[in-house]
Amino acid sequence: MSDDEKQILTSASPVEKVPTANVEVMDDPRTQALTEALQSSFKVVRVIMVILAVVFLGSGITKVENNKKAIHLEFGQYKDTLKPGLVWALPNPIHEIVEISVDEKKTITSDVGYRTAEEDEPQASMSFQPTYDGYTLSGDGNVLHVKAEMTFSLDDTKAETIKEYRFGFSDVDEFLKSILDNAVYHASASRSAIDAYTKPSELGNAIERRVQKMIKKNSKDLQLKISVTTPKVKVPEDVKPAFDAFLKVQQENEQKVATAKAEAESIKLNALGQAKVIEGGGQTEANTLLTSLQAEAKAFSEQQSYYEENPLLFEQRLVAETMQRVLTNAVDVFYLSGRQPRIWLNRIPEKRKLKEGETP
Repeated sequence: MSDDEKQILTSASPVEKVPTANVEVMDDPRTQALTEALQSSFKVVRVIMVILAVVFLGSGITKVENNKKAIHLEFGQYKDTLKPGLVWALPNPIHEIVEISVDEKKTITSDVGYRTAEEDEPQASMSFQPTYDGYTLSGDGNVLHVKAEMTFSLDDTKAETIKEYRFGFSDVDEFLKSILDNAVYHASASRSAIDAYTKPSELGNAIERRVQKMIKKNSKDLQLKISVTTPKVKVPEDVKPAFDAFLKVQQENEQKVATAKAEAESIKLNALGQAKVIEGGGQTEANTLLTSLQAEAKAFSEQQSYYEENPLLFEQRLVAETMQRVLTNAVDVFYLSGRQPRIWLNRIPEKRKLKEGETP
């Protein structure tokens, strides 16, 4: 463009702006289809988000069985203990529900005083090796091999027990095993070797008492149902014959004592029976005598008026009755009556007995 043309354009009057009316612009079909598709997608996304929220919240619903209890954790920390039934909590990692069986019985075995370094059963050896043989010491300084087994379950009535069982120990099974080992050593040392060998049930009771005492000492909230079975007790193989011989003598002695006690009890019962019979017979005779005396007293009372009217006649009648009773079965009768003595002899000569083969 030349300089003249630029000057002409510059000098020209400016063009007046003409106001324009609002013009409704028609949507393009493609834009409308895209808008409808986006709206449908947003609806689907909203539905999916609602479903995911329901699933997320529903995943926190847990059913706790009747034989279990649950611990409610919040960010890994104990919150409370839940009872059996449907429970709800926020899903991980906010909340967590840990189920614990309360009636499941677990078994712990203590064989520190029984097993050997290479074998499960103690082996016979010429010399006792403490580094090889598992053993316990008895109260009289002898050596024993003791193997104990304990079953335990939680006390389902104690919420504190559930918490203590889950969080009170890093390994509760290992804790109970160490207590059982201690109880085996303690119970063995509190009695003689022969008592532990011949009375293993009493040893088991002592082990159980020790276990319960040590659990209470270490944790008051850990309430467990504990049962210790009769432990397995063995003596070193090289001295076993001596123990068996003593046991045989002891059993024979106990058998004889039991037999003697049974005989004594039988004699006692027999004597008590005879005493009862004698006592019963005496009581019967006493009752008979009492009845007779009561009857005679009654008869004398009834005859008293007749005696008072004519004592002599009454006495004669009594004498006659008495003599009749006395002379009923008499063989020789010597009777004196009246003022002049008279002797009545009614003895009939006895016939001589014939000897065998003799004629009369």
